[in-house]
Amino acid sequence: MRDGAVIEAWQCELVEPSHPVLHSTATVNPFGTGIDWDAREKEMFELMHLKLGIGLAATQIGSRHNMFVMQHRELGDIGIYNPMVLETSGAVMITEGCLSWPMLYLSINRPASIKVSWTKNDGVTNVEMRMDGIDARCFLHEVDHLKGINFIDGVSEFQLKRAKEKREKILKKISRVSKK
Repeated sequence: MRDGAVIEAWQCELVEPSHPVLHSTATVNPFGTGIDWDAREKEMFELMHLKLGIGLAATQIGSRHNMFVMQHRELGDIGIYNPMVLETSGAVMITEGCLSWPMLYLSINRPASIKVSWTKNDGVTNVEMRMDGIDARCFLHEVDHLKGINFIDGVSEFQLKRAKEKREKILKKISRVSKK
């Protein structure tokens, strides 16, 4: 894992939870950089799947490029560039996790349905669609990452402490089972 300032060289690995890039805005437009986004998306999808996630923002791997990847229920693995949330409706409180804080689960209130737009990795094709359920939750979670907002930021200290205690209990159980 890496620490320090924003990482300029591409390394597709998760940064430490204390890394400052997780609290930075993804201000770099991905297009016009000469980057092979097909190859980078593949690396990000591999890491996301390896870590059993459904979304991964560039900031989580130390990059300030305004993009993320996610697994959509119908579209499968998709790359999202310069995302925008156009409309939100409803609200739902659901437990969510994050690859940057493994095995930490928090109840987060988010819109139930959203209308979004983004550009595909060709830099030309724009997509606009409605999302709900887990797709909406994932999209909003990753957009938050690109804004430097982390899911632990919106909960009380008490709620975060309780979630960390639960995580420790789970990790101790896993440790005991793996020693057998």
